[in-house]
Formats: sequence, C-alpha cells, structure tokens
Amino acid sequence: MLDQETQQALFDLRCHWQDAYYITYSGGAWNASPFIDRDAVLTAGSPAELRTRMQNDYAARAMASGATAARWAGYSST
Repeated sequence: MLDQETQQALFDLRCHWQDAYYITYSGGAWNASPFIDRDAVLTAGSPAELRTRMQNDYAARAMASGATAARWAGYSST
C-alpha cells in the first residue's frame, strides 16, 4: 500500500500527463512510458524528477516531429 504522499504525487502526475504517458510507481522507482513509444521508459527517483524527464521527453519528441508541442499532443495551436 502506498502512503498518502506517494498516492497524491502519483495522482497529480497522472492528472497532468495521462494523455501522453503511462505512469507508475513501484519499489521507490517512478516510471513513465510515452503512449506512442511503449518501449521507451523514463525512470526517476522522485515525482519531481519524473515530471522534468517527461517535460524534456515531450519537448524533444515534438521537436523531432517538426511540430509544436501542442500540435504533437493533438491540440490546435491556433
């Protein structure tokens, strides 16, 4: 059973990133896999570190695709 703080951090990450990443916590490791590339796994030691890794990964994928981050996520940038 996860403690209250860990549950809240997991809930917060999922609320903000659930459309782009599958997020888990197990044995002290925070993990996220982009839905478009489930073989890729981002791992971190804290929820803040995972959030930063997801932000960087999200931006890098958007740049690699030649789209703005908003368009890459399926939102209109207009």
